[in-house]
Amino acid sequence: MKKALIVLFAAAILTSCGTQPQQAADTEAEDQQISAIVSDPLALEDQAVRFEGIISHVCRHSGDKMRIVQESDDAYSILVMLGDFATAIDPEMEGQKVMVTGLVKAEVANLDALQEEHVHGEDCDHEEEQAHEEGDDCESTQEAIARLKEKGIDPDIRVVVEMTAFELI
Repeated sequence: MKKALIVLFAAAILTSCGTQPQQAADTEAEDQQISAIVSDPLALEDQAVRFEGIISHVCRHSGDKMRIVQESDDAYSILVMLGDFATAIDPEMEGQKVMVTGLVKAEVANLDALQEEHVHGEDCDHEEEQAHEEGDDCESTQEAIARLKEKGIDPDIRVVVEMTAFELI
């Protein structure tokens, strides 16, 4: 009888331990469509969101990111940085439906245009130029966007989600 209980207990432990380091979905995360996230990433920046879609691509080179497409409209997709989950996601999962929870991060892709404008178009002392070249001028995404617009440059805003949990569905 003791052996049977030990075997059952061991089986229960093994069954409860999954092979993937999935975390429970964050209850504070707001459910969103991928289209809403990519359409206005600044409104959701640094907020926890939860969305579902189809894994369209897992990076084979670095293994640290994947692209998720919206199931109802594959014109919308979002880049997901895997972080601690890089070993839990592999290219064989492409085509599977997934629920992702993570933090929205907006990035200004053409910030280098400010550096080029700054170096070629304005007078400044060496310290200001060095700080600018190191990217220390803009303290927020909104500030970077404002500076680009001041120079007449359209900001190229990209959105990524830093994954904090996932579930294959």
